[in-house]
Amino acid sequence: MFIDCFQNNGKPYLRVAESYSINDNGVYKNRKKIIRNLGPLDKFDDGEPDFVLRVRESFRNGKPIIGGLADLLLPDPEPDKVSVEFDKTNEEDCFCDPKNIGYFFLDSLYDALGIYDVLNLAKSRSEIGYDLNGLAKLLVFGRALEPGSKQMTFMRRDDYLFPVTSSKKQIEIYRALDILDEKSDAVQRRMNLKISKGIGRDKDICFYDVTNYWFETDDNDEDVCDDSGNVITEGIRKSGPSKAKNRKPIVQMGLFIDSNGIPISYKLFPGNHIDQTTLRPALKKTINKMDFDRVIVVADGGLNSGKNIAHIIEEGNGYIVSKSAKGSDRDTRKWILEEEGYVWNETKTFKSKSMIRGRTVTDEDGNKVKIKEKIVSYWSKKQHDYARHENEKFIRYLETVIEHPDKIKDKPRKIEKFLDKVEADKVTGEVVKTVTARSLNEDKIKEYFDIMGYYTIMTSELGMPDREVIDKYHGLSRIEDSFRIIKSDLEGRPVYVRTQEHINAHFLICFIALTMIRIIQYRVLVSQGKATKNVRGWESGITADKIKKALSGFIADALPGGIFRTTKVEGDLAAVFTAFGMDMTLRLPAVKEIRQLKLDIDKAGFI
Repeated sequence: MFIDCFQNNGKPYLRVAESYSINDNGVYKNRKKIIRNLGPLDKFDDGEPDFVLRVRESFRNGKPIIGGLADLLLPDPEPDKVSVEFDKTNEEDCFCDPKNIGYFFLDSLYDALGIYDVLNLAKSRSEIGYDLNGLAKLLVFGRALEPGSKQMTFMRRDDYLFPVTSSKKQIEIYRALDILDEKSDAVQRRMNLKISKGIGRDKDICFYDVTNYWFETDDNDEDVCDDSGNVITEGIRKSGPSKAKNRKPIVQMGLFIDSNGIPISYKLFPGNHIDQTTLRPALKKTINKMDFDRVIVVADGGLNSGKNIAHIIEEGNGYIVSKSAKGSDRDTRKWILEEEGYVWNETKTFKSKSMIRGRTVTDEDGNKVKIKEKIVSYWSKKQHDYARHENEKFIRYLETVIEHPDKIKDKPRKIEKFLDKVEADKVTGEVVKTVTARSLNEDKIKEYFDIMGYYTIMTSELGMPDREVIDKYHGLSRIEDSFRIIKSDLEGRPVYVRTQEHINAHFLICFIALTMIRIIQYRVLVSQGKATKNVRGWESGITADKIKKALSGFIADALPGGIFRTTKVEGDLAAVFTAFGMDMTLRLPAVKEIRQLKLDIDKAGFI
């Protein structure tokens, strides 16, 4: 028997169910019998993470955390198992004691990325007596396959066909987090080295962006100060501009990826640090210490500051960063809107031009640095139409104000930038310091309409063709997708760990899981003969969600006679098999054959 959670008119309910077999014209199939309906989930939910999973585990272990189940805690009779292959397209089919084998692919990547070597060395140089690598694997596999709290991940350690860890004490998983935090930089460097030698990095370009993650707490972390009040260590969870638009404390994460969309490194910052201030420390901590020669850093406008540009140039690197067309200086806006110099595409839906100019920036030591850079301006009909659609209501309001200036008073703040203000005498109109008179500046409104759809990019690469500059900048979309994977598919937020060390370890686990997913996506694209690098848009070959479902759904069930019933290798799972160069024939394998499958996947690695 087991706890089943099902939907009834869109509302989750709990019930106790039991599996049994039927003979359907000589083919045995598993069915589910309802033993007892327990009621709506919210009747029992204690508000803590992974409630349903904890209920299932507690019932399976004979110690249910909800009442009214004591009479059902009897040994289950052995079901009548038969030698048939599981068909996941039939919702009535189910496994009696499923064990995951999709983790074989993740286990292969874990070792190929060199993580095992880093942690094994750390263990050999210390008095660590627990299974450090096993616990790290458990945390990474759990995050990639079935995200949950650290406690729940540990409780699920027996859900894998072959033991992932020998650890039996839950406290050891938190000790492992401390070591993961300590070895975070070493793990990232080793992963980069292995990927560079295996897949290969495009080392002349990297993409950087920042996002943030919120916590289930209302309190900011306090800074650690010396006796004089000087900050020694900043608290990591701080109130700041949350991208999720909530008021919970956040942590900032800066992420570097390569042109294949595979992560390079990450760095965490306190939540009250603005995006601009993260790039230089992230470069110094990671990219500057890795085996990159000259690298072009691609970032969005939020990272565009004189100090960042100066640091990139002083390190011998290059940059491609955006700049708001609306936020450009008056002379640049005038140049952007002049038609002269633009080159159109055949369909008249896109145009671009560029110019080279001198610029002086101030570095972090206050020194003036003179540079030359190219500014690329482009207009896209698609983006123009999107901008008008997004601002449709405000545009209608502006058009109304032009016809009826008296409506200015309706939304004074929003329309402030379109107004001219003078101090005038109410009676004579003479310009004196009396009251403020406001009038509509129609030239500003016209420019607001005209500049829609225009974008500008600034780059150190003076000889790079305009369209290549634009294409490389658009590669940032892969970072945005990586952040979405961490937040949604890997359920990286909200974060439930509390100490700064455990928070960093949590994001290292997310980083490793993300890298594994990206490598699988890369291999799928290669196996399908598709481009892996960003060229005017990109594709993943298979989404992170589909990889997660395929691997978490790849399970085996032991049958009498030492054989296993396994998930059919088809659809997305077949795509992963093909990407690893694996044979997709898997009919009622014995344990020896499953072990051989794991060995074959291990050999495949990602090279």
